[in-house]
Amino acid sequence: MKKVGQSPTERIKSLVGMVKATGLYPQNPIVNSATTEPVIWVDGRDHLLFCSNNLLGLSNHPEVKQAAAKALDRYGLGSGGSRQMAANIDVHRALERRIAEHVGQQDAICFAAGYMANVGVIPALMKVDLLQAIAETHLGQSVGAGPQAGTDPNWEVFSEELNHASVVDGVRLAKAVVTKFPHKDTGVLAKLLAASDKSSKFIVSDGVFSMDGDIAPIPELARLARKQGAMLMIDDAHGVGMLGDNGRGSLEHYSVPTSEVDLQMGTFTKAFGGIGGYVAGDRELIDFLRISARTYIFSAPLPPAIAAGVAEAIDVAEREPWRREKALENAFYFRREVEALGYDTLGSEAHIVPTLIGDELKAADVTRHLRHRGIVAPHARYPAVALGMARIRFVMTCQHEREQIDYLLKCLSELREKGAG
Repeated sequence: MKKVGQSPTERIKSLVGMVKATGLYPQNPIVNSATTEPVIWVDGRDHLLFCSNNLLGLSNHPEVKQAAAKALDRYGLGSGGSRQMAANIDVHRALERRIAEHVGQQDAICFAAGYMANVGVIPALMKVDLLQAIAETHLGQSVGAGPQAGTDPNWEVFSEELNHASVVDGVRLAKAVVTKFPHKDTGVLAKLLAASDKSSKFIVSDGVFSMDGDIAPIPELARLARKQGAMLMIDDAHGVGMLGDNGRGSLEHYSVPTSEVDLQMGTFTKAFGGIGGYVAGDRELIDFLRISARTYIFSAPLPPAIAAGVAEAIDVAEREPWRREKALENAFYFRREVEALGYDTLGSEAHIVPTLIGDELKAADVTRHLRHRGIVAPHARYPAVALGMARIRFVMTCQHEREQIDYLLKCLSELREKGAG
């Protein structure tokens, strides 16, 4: 509670002190080795890591590192500026073409981080009417019919309630009417779409939900978008590289043609072992984003070495499907066994397998217990999840061995027996 006479700085310090006193302040370990491997070095001893997003083990793949090293030698460390001013380097364009090919879209635009992709792209789409007005005024020609030029966009955004924070922030920046719909409830979404009086409608949903590990009902989302003439964007950060017969993501998982979804967002941080984000779609849509997405226009792109390494990682992922298959097999095994211990995995269907704890303090205790047993697995709590829905978010990769998963299960069983899990 705010105390009379306290300055903003004093209130911030007071809040941080209170959080630390309760034991809820994150105590992330300082790791002295690569955090992309299942075994890491912390506090002078080995720990098992069950929270890495290096799903396919590509971050340290020899061919990936070699491609990055060659690019580092040729281009140097940084990019030297934004793509529109100084740094439209060939490796960036090659990566965009490569990821577009992988997911089956015409083109793609890359960002330095997945967060920047969503925060930049979603508001940019809502600016089409303003940019149209500017074009008509300064170019002296009409570029098509639409809402009255210069007025506030007549948009309504329909956002899944469990969308990633980057989507939430992108929607907030869009300055449009925003309507949330309940998790995976397409019946409610259909009613909300039908009741909307806006001329421009935009549906956005995660493909794989990052804290629950379940998959969005994309076929029905696509059907509703077609019926209502709405744009549809899927954030497939956790789906691309992992789902579908060829690892192309949640659309392929459901056999939904890419033509049914206007924009597919994804990252290079998870399956491809690097960093960065992209949005793929029809060429004209991508061209529009290059002149409207502020996080693309006013920010430096990926370091060239990362772009080259990620492009190679995509090649390796396609050549070696066993990586994806093993990661999903590990997740299936762990999910089955941990549910048998009585844990609620919240409908997980993919490589993310949460175990619901509920109480925030109790979840922090579980993390500390696992750490004592040589396991690094942080808990997710508010604001990452709703209050009272704290959980341990386990991530299974292709590098985890059955013995390592069994040891984790043993530790979780002990917690269950003590009433602590």
